Amino acid sequence: MAEAKTLNERDAKLVRWLGEAHSKEAELEADLTAHIAMTQKQAYKKRLQQHLKETRDHKRRVASRIKQLGGPTGQNLIMATGSAMGEVAGKTVAAVKGQVGVARALVTEQAETHLRNAQEEFREEHVEIATYTRIETLAEQVGDRETAQLARSIRRDEERMAKFLLAEIGRLVKDVVRADIPRDQRATRRRSRTSTSTSRSSSSRSGSRTSSRGGASGSRSRSTSARSGSSRSNSSRSASSRSNSSRSNSSRSSSRSSGSTRSRARTGTRS
Repeated sequence: MAEAKTLNERDAKLVRWLGEAHSKEAELEADLTAHIAMTQKQAYKKRLQQHLKETRDHKRRVASRIKQLGGPTGQNLIMATGSAMGEVAGKTVAAVKGQVGVARALVTEQAETHLRNAQEEFREEHVEIATYTRIETLAEQVGDRETAQLARSIRRDEERMAKFLLAEIGRLVKDVVRADIPRDQRATRRRSRTSTSTSRSSSSRSGSRTSSRGGASGSRSRSTSARSGSSRSNSSRSASSRSNSSRSNSSRSSSRSSGSTRSRARTGTRS
């Protein structure tokens, strides 16, 4: 029987941390399976089913990377890595949590069961984000590009799921309010009146601004018209003045010419 490969300090640390990620994926695989079975809200259920496929893919890729580094997978993961829980232990914990979830669903309204499940999923996604962030950073620091790329890729999947769950929690709380809180105890009506008041106020301000702009525009138009009229009047006076001046100059010139002609005529007579 071949001896197990002896890992150096770098690879031993990487294998151990990857082993922890692997067992967390196994735990979440069982969690998601149980939650999907309890979920009746179709959009939420569809996203859980999609993430279950991602989780299984994450587990397979992590196991493959552990093997490439020289570490074992499966049930031998606990002995090889010293992890607190391997795949089997992770599934056992998830099974217990699933039973608790089923029991809770029996005594809780469905809307609140969905909400509590989403809250647990949101918490677990952030545990995974932290796990893959430290694996990615470790791999970068020791020059293991393949492990860093793997951890980064999986972390981004977990971040997308966490973002979805954060929004879904808000939607599920609204479902709980609709299911459990009488209509007259909700804030919807007050928000509606506030919205109407705000709309009227905005319309009033808009009308006031429009009227103000219209008045200002009319004033500018009248001012422009007055200036235009004044300009035409000045131009008319100027043209009339120039015309009168021209006629006066022409008359004087004609008078001089006539006087000069008479003077030459007298001179000729004397001669």
